[in-house]
Amino acid sequence: MATRRKVPEHRGPAMLNVHGEWPLIGRDAELEDVRDALLDSSCRGVIITGPSGVGKTALAQRMARQLDDSFELVYVRGSALASKMPYGALSFVLSDLDDAIVDNPLMLLRGLQELYARRDDGRQTLILADNLEELDSSSAMALAHLVRVDAVKLIAICQSIDASPEEFCDLWKDGALRRIDLEPLDLASTTRLLSAALDAPVSRAAAASMWHITGGNPLFLQALTREQVDSGEMLERDGVWVAKPLSAPKTRRSMTDWIMVRLRRLPPEQREAIELISVVGAIPLDLLLRFVPSSAVDALQITRAIRVERTDVPLVRIANGLVSEVVRTQVPLGRGRELMRALAVEAQEWDIPALARMTFASWCIESGADIPAENLINAARLANRHRQGVLALRFIHAIPNYSALSQAVIEEARAMGVEADFAGGLTVLDQFLETHAEPHFEDWLDIRLLQCRLLMKNPSRYAEAEPLLGEVRQRLAAEAVSADLTGLIRDVDELEAELAGYSGRYAELLESFGYLLTDHTAEQQNPTLLGWLAEALAMTGRQDDAIRLASTVMARLMDTSPDSLLQEAAMARVFKLLVLSGRWNECIDMAASPSNHGKESAYDGSASEFAEGCLLAYAGRGSEALDKLLPALSQMRVHDRQHTLPVAEATAAYAYALVGEARASLEHLERAEHRPERLSWHTSRAAEYFAALATTATQAPAEVAERMLQLADEDRALGNHGHELLFLCQSVQLGLDSVADRLVSSALASQGPFAEVCALYGKGIASKDTHQLLLAAQKAAELGNCRLAADAARLAAELAQESGDQVTVAAAGKVLRDVGAPGVAGRRGALESLTDRERSIAVLVAQGRTNRDIAQVMCVSVRTIEGHVYRLYSKLGVSSRSQLALLLE
Repeated sequence: MATRRKVPEHRGPAMLNVHGEWPLIGRDAELEDVRDALLDSSCRGVIITGPSGVGKTALAQRMARQLDDSFELVYVRGSALASKMPYGALSFVLSDLDDAIVDNPLMLLRGLQELYARRDDGRQTLILADNLEELDSSSAMALAHLVRVDAVKLIAICQSIDASPEEFCDLWKDGALRRIDLEPLDLASTTRLLSAALDAPVSRAAAASMWHITGGNPLFLQALTREQVDSGEMLERDGVWVAKPLSAPKTRRSMTDWIMVRLRRLPPEQREAIELISVVGAIPLDLLLRFVPSSAVDALQITRAIRVERTDVPLVRIANGLVSEVVRTQVPLGRGRELMRALAVEAQEWDIPALARMTFASWCIESGADIPAENLINAARLANRHRQGVLALRFIHAIPNYSALSQAVIEEARAMGVEADFAGGLTVLDQFLETHAEPHFEDWLDIRLLQCRLLMKNPSRYAEAEPLLGEVRQRLAAEAVSADLTGLIRDVDELEAELAGYSGRYAELLESFGYLLTDHTAEQQNPTLLGWLAEALAMTGRQDDAIRLASTVMARLMDTSPDSLLQEAAMARVFKLLVLSGRWNECIDMAASPSNHGKESAYDGSASEFAEGCLLAYAGRGSEALDKLLPALSQMRVHDRQHTLPVAEATAAYAYALVGEARASLEHLERAEHRPERLSWHTSRAAEYFAALATTATQAPAEVAERMLQLADEDRALGNHGHELLFLCQSVQLGLDSVADRLVSSALASQGPFAEVCALYGKGIASKDTHQLLLAAQKAAELGNCRLAADAARLAAELAQESGDQVTVAAAGKVLRDVGAPGVAGRRGALESLTDRERSIAVLVAQGRTNRDIAQVMCVSVRTIEGHVYRLYSKLGVSSRSQLALLLE
């Protein structure tokens, strides 16, 4: 049917209402394309295609509203009922025409042409034709005629142009209509849409989860958001919307019915394919074709109900994850058993993805279908590798009498470790060894190695890990006399390297396994051990060598290993080494990349969000850092999947210190001190680094500089000279000029761009050389360390100004402008804009007085002083007390 009306004005986001109007986000380019086509005199309109729910109608209505002054809108919609009647979609128009005209097709076309061309106000008619697939042939012919004679402009909407009346396909082929394919939203647009609809930030982990489940489909996203919020699977924490771990999509009957009705309309072979793919999650294409004909698969591809991933082994998935989840829960048990029994026989020889095996195991448990214990143990092992301990425990606990099976007990204890219950995991293993006969040697070794890893992270028992590893070595040596245990020896070597790295003993690690750097045969066999060696090289000052080795390992894994988690671990290590080397801009781009938010990743979206925040804070970009850190923190407090919450709290404390919010900084510092597990050496050092910097909000720079020097001394004692640079550089930045020579010598003994900057900066400080300082500033800015660049440039400008070197002053000023910091003259000029009270507070801050001290002196609240300090920083373009002190010298 058709109606002549104005599109309703946008009323703002109807939050959590499936049928309400959410904001239109992520469609700017498509809106511009539609506008251009409608306003182009040589073009007759557009045909918008895309899957159901992707937002085609919303896009068209938005454009109709925007062009309301230029067009009179006529809304036409095809329907199953009207498609059975001639001119059914245009029935309302017929009442405006004489009966004699209606009964004559030629006169009817002429009458419609005159009706829509006759506009007293000069506006042209714009027809918005929705659901083209259901248009009756007479209406389709009439609309096409009106377009061809330029009587109207047209916005046509359909899911597939091939399934639409032929007339519209001809209009597109002839160039009369421009085709616009509307794709699902990407992750960034999905995140913005959720934030707008929920009126609060959304953690990247929650957004990524919703994006994967809905496929970026706005209709499904709106429906699922309502259900997840109502069920408590998505909740607000500290003003940020986060997701519970392993939150399963929940849909109300209306959405389930909507999906299932469309499924039942499909031919039986297509429906069977959808059910089979949904129950498994992802299935090799060739395996699927053993159950359903290729014609059914082709038809589903044409309608974009499924997608085929062109990997080494092509995989088929349901295009929309929510559809897959709904169908999976609705497959009748009898039918599901029949499908799965046949699949189980065929799947023995096929490489089915890890998540598909886990999905299948979950379905079997939910539906009560039979599944062998071995399959559940394998599913638990996969879940643990994906750091989904709760899911792994669910698989293990579904096995009858699982506590008698050594591999089941191992995965149970491992899952408890994933969930940070190290003591519980150790208890499970100890009880098994005490109550059962000694297991087979390989199982015994697996138990002992897992015990070492759990002990390593246990804050009260970590010292027991090394002696236990020694016992394992002795037993392994005895067993190796009568058997080839090469693979087991490799496992023990990896654990030894892991223990050394976890404790920061990188020099020792290199001493034990450095021979692998020249043994290319072994190099090909042990990427995990080589990864630890690369990390050890970077920590001890050979950053460039480390990146080359880690990159080689990663490239080899990409070429030869189908294990996506091994590849991901190699990429994560390269990222860590790039950070240590000083390639910070490159790292920020890597952390922000959508490729880091894959559904099959061991990391959730908040891991990359947290990494971005850390890098931004390190660079001195406090406000930007908080934009990333606060959503990540809220998510991590619900589930700290990577066990990095203390570092995130310390980093947030420093970011708040950068923007002058001392009270918030102190609150996060207190939280950072809570460490229920023993962190790795590198993670612990990161927490110490940011925690020390955060104290600049309340302590004098000299005190913080001394703390940084102490941390540098600790690194040097371990031989970790590459990491020592981080603390040494900060101690010099905080005013400890006496350490400049040591900074130079340590930097010259290390590799990488950060070491190069440190050498230049140290030389410039030690000799008051403006040229070296300027080079350090320029290099630091190029790498993305805004704070170091500003510190070096500011000092270079001050020294150059004293000597009358205006060229250097100008060059340093350019660096300061590039990194968003005012130059010396600009900042000193800003001092004149301060009120008397602000000047008094600035002097006290520069003297190292805390906000509480200043509040007592001035007889005001601490919060009042915090507000003044924040405004001071903004006016003067500084980000710390040390910088303010430098300005007032």
